[in-house]
Amino acid sequence: MDHAPALVVCLTTVSDEKQAEALARTLLQERVAACVQVDSPIRSFYCWDGKDCVDRELRLVIKTTRERATALQQTILRCHPYDQPQVVILDCSGADPGYAHWVGENTTED
Repeated sequence: MDHAPALVVCLTTVSDEKQAEALARTLLQERVAACVQVDSPIRSFYCWDGKDCVDRELRLVIKTTRERATALQQTILRCHPYDQPQVVILDCSGADPGYAHWVGENTTED
């Protein structure tokens, strides 16, 4: 097996299952993500427009290659329902080479 691609994980949140599914499907269809996992509801505490907020959200854990990270971020910003979505991209180390190749194959531009 040749050199495996470098992977990143991206985190974002949405308000409900419908938004999570729509965003996940778009990311997969546009081949900027190989896998999107939706976590159980979480509670987010934050300050917005000078107000303290607490909201129920769903976290999306998105896997892609470092090469596709910018395209992923642009797609999230274009399609996300929030005015200012969380988009945090984390470099991965130690990914199984077979898994890394699978991610690479599923995020290659057509």
